[in-house]
Amino acid sequence: LVGSEMCIIDRTLSGSNRNYILRGMYTYSTGLMNNGWAFTGSLGYRWGNEGNIEGIKYNSFSYFLGAEKVFNDRHSLSLATWGIPTERGQQMAATEEAYYLANSHYYNPNWGYQNGEKRNARIVRQFEPSAIASWNFTIDDNKKLVTSAGFKYSNYGKSALGWNGNAADPRPDYYKKLPSSIFDVWESVPTADELQQFNEVTDNWKNNKAYRQLDWDALYFANKQANALGKETLYYVEERHDDQLAFNLSSVFNHQWNERNSYVAGIAVNTTKGMHYKKMKDLLGGQLYTDVDKFAVRDHGASSSMVQNDLDNPNRRIGEGDKFGYDYNIYVNKQSAWVRYQGNNGGSLNYFASGKIGSTQMFRDGLMRNGRAPLKSLGSSGTAKFLEGGIKAGLNWAINGNHSFTLNAGYEERAPLAYNSFIAPRIKNDFVRDLKTERIIGGDLTYNFNTPWVMGRLTGYYTRFQNQVEMDAFYNDSEARFTYLSMNGIEKEHWGIEAAATFKLTSELSLTAIGTWSEAKYTNNPDAVLTYESENESNLDRVYAKGMRANGTPLSAYSLALDYNVKGWFFNLTGNYYDRVYIDFSSYRRLGSVLDKNGAGVDANGNPVLNVPGQEKLDGGFMLDASIGKYIRLRNGKSISLNLSLTNILNNTDLRTGGFEQNRDDNYKDGDARVYKFSKNSKYFYAFPFNAFLNIGYRF
Repeated sequence: LVGSEMCIIDRTLSGSNRNYILRGMYTYSTGLMNNGWAFTGSLGYRWGNEGNIEGIKYNSFSYFLGAEKVFNDRHSLSLATWGIPTERGQQMAATEEAYYLANSHYYNPNWGYQNGEKRNARIVRQFEPSAIASWNFTIDDNKKLVTSAGFKYSNYGKSALGWNGNAADPRPDYYKKLPSSIFDVWESVPTADELQQFNEVTDNWKNNKAYRQLDWDALYFANKQANALGKETLYYVEERHDDQLAFNLSSVFNHQWNERNSYVAGIAVNTTKGMHYKKMKDLLGGQLYTDVDKFAVRDHGASSSMVQNDLDNPNRRIGEGDKFGYDYNIYVNKQSAWVRYQGNNGGSLNYFASGKIGSTQMFRDGLMRNGRAPLKSLGSSGTAKFLEGGIKAGLNWAINGNHSFTLNAGYEERAPLAYNSFIAPRIKNDFVRDLKTERIIGGDLTYNFNTPWVMGRLTGYYTRFQNQVEMDAFYNDSEARFTYLSMNGIEKEHWGIEAAATFKLTSELSLTAIGTWSEAKYTNNPDAVLTYESENESNLDRVYAKGMRANGTPLSAYSLALDYNVKGWFFNLTGNYYDRVYIDFSSYRRLGSVLDKNGAGVDANGNPVLNVPGQEKLDGGFMLDASIGKYIRLRNGKSISLNLSLTNILNNTDLRTGGFEQNRDDNYKDGDARVYKFSKNSKYFYAFPFNAFLNIGYRF
């Protein structure tokens, strides 16, 4: 298109009943002009006052601007910048008891009424302006060098309710506010007073919508009373930030050695500054808030230096917009070099081999001297250094034009994630004990086939992980304080079989079948360190996680789809079945010290054994989806595209997609009795009900 100055304009309008209900986009591209310049710009906006989950709003603006200058046949320079400032309300999982009482699997406890208007306590605000510049240098017909420099600044804040002193937990679905907290409906016989209270709470939950949502007006009233008495603000909204500033520089050299052999080599340097802090977003009408740790006050008294979050600024008064609680940076620097060779034997065999080597350095820089760790919180943690590297090789053997095999295998050592590498990063600099590089070894074998009437593949894979580190940070209901639980030396195995085949029934109709059966589980009981935010001690322990599965995705999934294409129209009908979905297990409930506290059983020989809780597997479920579309060519290169997607057509509102156990050490049981079925501890997410997405695009 050099010299044509051909421009392309796209306009897109979309509507849905998902998280947002309207989307508009406008894109303009000049094409490569006579002067060697090309420009592309795009603007978009997504809006939703409330989608298919009550109390959620969505506002998102997006932009993209790209420019390229072609100097000659050998050199060109490009620059692109983009960003998506977004504000969105969040949905929170709930227990089966709460869903039952609210008579909806889409009950969202995050919102409530304030002066008659809906307000969500958990709002995510995110903006990541990014830019990248690239120089393309075509050295000759067989060699090319691409050098890029990039920048990203991520501002990510997530709001949450906070409360102070002896204020009651304001969450409407807090387990002590549910009927099940009054007495154990499965084992105990209630007194008359307990039964009356149980019935009253149950009736309020079922018949009073405001009762099962946040009561913002009550929070403001409580703060007003505290103001009148000159006391501390009881309730507030904080915003927890995980911001990031990142730079990267890379250069990639591509050499087509000859017709059969080529290689690609590259180097990269990255530096990242993670900025972690929280700030006061809204005092909810309160006037006095002091930056001390409420859990430490309870344990050590208000006069103790251990209660100070910022020991160098004791009892600092906090206003809206001020940082408080914690403030620290984590720096990560990475350097790497890699090479990949690819070749063939001039016939049916293609192969490659690649390797990389690199290093990672990370350290924490505390910006507050915390009273629970006065000698370990302010300043640098010292630097943890890791040598990384890996190798990978593979080959493809084409038996003939219809059948082939592909084999890949690799081994890698890589640094742990920085966030997981510290025992309690909000309060101190201590690294995880015996921190090592993670080891990953794995491979896959695929059989590909392609005949006139059917094409597809069959794949088997295996991956083993060693020396992994994970960290949980949560409010511990049982201990009534914020808790860190760090696990190291974790070993996992992931393996499975995937199959896919498309059958050509007619020239216009095809049938596609896809299936996967996989396993992803912990294979050992890793070491653990338990730390409470209200103290500086760290307790060595062990998490009995062996046999626990990965969460958040079905380990078995099967799909059958019909596709019909005729005269620019396309139709699709897909049935999906999901199974073997496991909820996220609580590592805290499987700590050796917690299991001991809850009592050990005995084996057949009378020896004590730990009663490690099993992991809950959710019921499988079916979902039917469909789509219809049309591509219309107009004169002079113009076109219109129409697409309507329908998801969960049968409106299956009982399909649980995941969940998690709450981090409490009390024993609990799943109930299936005359009252209702629920697990008192676990919380669940459900698949969206029937929803649709309509997209209309116009190009000219």
